[in-house]
Amino acid sequence: MPDTAGAIFEGLNPEQTEAVATVTGPVVILAGAGSGKTTTVTRRIANQVVSGAFRPAEILAVTFTQRAAAEMGGRLATLGVTGVRARTFHSAALALFRQYFQDDREILGSKAKILAPLASRLPMPHKFVPLSDLAGEIERAKNRRVGPREYVDLLDGHEPVIPPPLMARLYSDYERLREAQGLIDFEDMLAETAAAFRAAPDQLERFRERVRAFTVDEYQDVNLLQQELLDTWAGDRDDICVVGDDYQSIYSFTGATPRYLLDF
Repeated sequence: MPDTAGAIFEGLNPEQTEAVATVTGPVVILAGAGSGKTTTVTRRIANQVVSGAFRPAEILAVTFTQRAAAEMGGRLATLGVTGVRARTFHSAALALFRQYFQDDREILGSKAKILAPLASRLPMPHKFVPLSDLAGEIERAKNRRVGPREYVDLLDGHEPVIPPPLMARLYSDYERLREAQGLIDFEDMLAETAAAFRAAPDQLERFRERVRAFTVDEYQDVNLLQQELLDTWAGDRDDICVVGDDYQSIYSFTGATPRYLLDF
């Protein structure tokens, strides 16, 4: 193995060094674009392993894209650290859902499969609204834990791409067809993973014994559903590192908010 301990701190400024050296306890890293955020968080994870604070398999790092997860894993490997799970929220939840609850229902890769026939029956001119926009409205509602019945009442100033009563009906029809076909979408999977763990304390305790430290990248883009899952996983433990920049929140259309980062 290379001189990993030396490589971990090489070239870091004082603020980065402080973050990397703090391998336990709650840590929030506020870092803007071009500030070396990825370097800092990757080096910190490596130091958690090299210092002996945690074994690689005890660390779960989650981010928002497969590309970011792969880059994190690649940088850790360059430092001689392997075995850390670096995944997106969805892939981490899916893997745990399959592992702990043996649920093999098909995940709906695209809502268009169900929305297309429903959208074709919308009145003019709404039937020409892109399916991606209609799917986005449903995703926003689900990420905020809002069902079809409460949809109109809980818009909170948001203007959907089609009139609210029409969108609520489309959302309800989507849910009915999805359930009839035995499918779950990505939002359901996150919600059901959290609910399944809460309903099975033995499985949750087994998971918490195996995963003891969490790192969440791009924390400014976390939504209520993702935060609920993270809270379920972590419980009252405080070995959590969150990293983000409240000025770079780009997923507000999905219900994401930088509030979790700023209030951490």
